[in-house]
Amino acid sequence: MISHTFAVCAYGKSPYLEKSIRSVVQQSVKSRVIVCTSTPSDYIRDLAEKYHLPYYVREGTSSLRDDWNYAYDQAETEYVTITHQDDIYHRDYLKYMDQYLGKHPDTLIAMTDYRIINQHQQIRWDVSLLIKQIMKLPLRISCLADKRWVKLGVQSLGNGICCPSVCYHKAILGKSIFQSGYHYALDWDVFVQIARKKGRFTYIPKELFYYRIHDGATTKACLKNQEKTREELEMFGKFWPAPVVKLLMRFYKIGYKSYEK
Repeated sequence: MISHTFAVCAYGKSPYLEKSIRSVVQQSVKSRVIVCTSTPSDYIRDLAEKYHLPYYVREGTSSLRDDWNYAYDQAETEYVTITHQDDIYHRDYLKYMDQYLGKHPDTLIAMTDYRIINQHQQIRWDVSLLIKQIMKLPLRISCLADKRWVKLGVQSLGNGICCPSVCYHKAILGKSIFQSGYHYALDWDVFVQIARKKGRFTYIPKELFYYRIHDGATTKACLKNQEKTREELEMFGKFWPAPVVKLLMRFYKIGYKSYEK
């Protein structure tokens, strides 16, 4: 059994936090679970106490990058999953992680497929999820998944990796891995950095995670102020010339519709 921590990042007073905590506490394969926040409150502390979980408070202004690094660094295990407070994990998420990571100890990060929970509380599937599954297809070939050109090539067409589904191999990657000046594209930029390291990307083609979209979500807020588009243009620019970037963005924006339903 792998040594693993779910590091729950909590902010404000999310009505979905307890469901997220319950989904990781009630995994079919047990893991260490911690709760981390930069916005301490009785609400978050009481939920941590209710489930008998360690509660860590980061001093200073809230920042996605700093908060993720803080939560990641508090984990004292070989593997870490950064849990976003709005999302839910399938009860067998860690069971499959354990199986796949046991076969591939050189894994840098492991990821799964997912479904979307929209603002009407409906669990649904759409074409953007199919596109992301296709983007990750090369990673299903074991002899290719550790090749640098494959790991980078998968990401050259966009970020097909859903960040909260990712399990990080902290023992290999080290501390404070989220080093990027981006906000929305923080995860994509970091995945590109990790892809340059020796080791493999392990893709588990199972829907083991439920990604919640609602009006208060960070992603939806980024869409409104165009920050998401600007950062993604810059990320595509790391791989392609300007004419190709414009063409890719036309197709990539199809995925934005997921946040409008």
